[in-house]
Amino acid sequence: MSRYAIRRAEPVDAAGLAAVFARSFEGLAHLLWPGLETPEGVAAALQTGSEMLVAEDAGGAVVAAVRFGSDEGVLWFDSLGSIAPGAGRALVRAVERLAQERGLRQARTRIPSDERTRWVFQRWGFVPVAREGGAGRPETLVVERRLPLLTVREQRRADAHAIAALTGEDPWLFEQGARPGWFVLSDGERVAGVVAVREGRGGVARVAPPVLADGYQGRGLELWMLDVALRYAGTGGYHTAILVASPAIDLRRRDLEDRRWQRQDGPDGACYVRALGDERGVTGKDIRHWEEPRPPE
Repeated sequence: MSRYAIRRAEPVDAAGLAAVFARSFEGLAHLLWPGLETPEGVAAALQTGSEMLVAEDAGGAVVAAVRFGSDEGVLWFDSLGSIAPGAGRALVRAVERLAQERGLRQARTRIPSDERTRWVFQRWGFVPVAREGGAGRPETLVVERRLPLLTVREQRRADAHAIAALTGEDPWLFEQGARPGWFVLSDGERVAGVVAVREGRGGVARVAPPVLADGYQGRGLELWMLDVALRYAGTGGYHTAILVASPAIDLRRRDLEDRRWQRQDGPDGACYVRALGDERGVTGKDIRHWEEPRPPE
């Protein structure tokens, strides 16, 4: 896991962001979004719709930042500045995760044309697709990376040992074939999470709390996984779903309530209850067009 905390930039970060950008882009102003070298310019950019991420060190100091957005199915980023080892890479990975969560398959940026920078981005999986500048202007490379598809799908035999590692279940059960009601969060070929709809009585489906691998927690992915599990339950003859409450699940209580889950206390402990019936999913729309939930408060 990254030793840096990644979060969205806020106007109060303007001075720290400007300092990072000014140090990182000395002599490379053509690659910095106009105005970001000053606190006033950063604040104006944030107030007019620019999205940025920052990386903080253990002491809470801003040590890296990046601006990003999406256009025509591609997530682009620019103004990637870093003054601490590894912080820039952590931000690039965070941007890639955002792209996956928004259903985007490509990440794109511009970099200096020198061999060192090109080598670093090639190590990160980016390949040059165009060259810009020349004729008296600084040369830059447009580089892209095709991202693994992040999706929630039915369990496969090949997932058996990954499921066992995450849940403690016997892998032999999954090696026999797909088990009804079991779904995995797949990051390309990697199994990054598991959720299951277990058999219930009287038309009630018991949904096992989603389990996520390290690096995937805290991103709201469990909500997406629960949406898929509920669609399965809703088309399988169940009229109600029950999800056992836990500290991790309670962090998403507001998001769950937005999806019509209701928290209840009972003799066996707290749980969330959801009436079923909408086969398209709890949001009333096709869950493939999933939106990133707000972060826990």
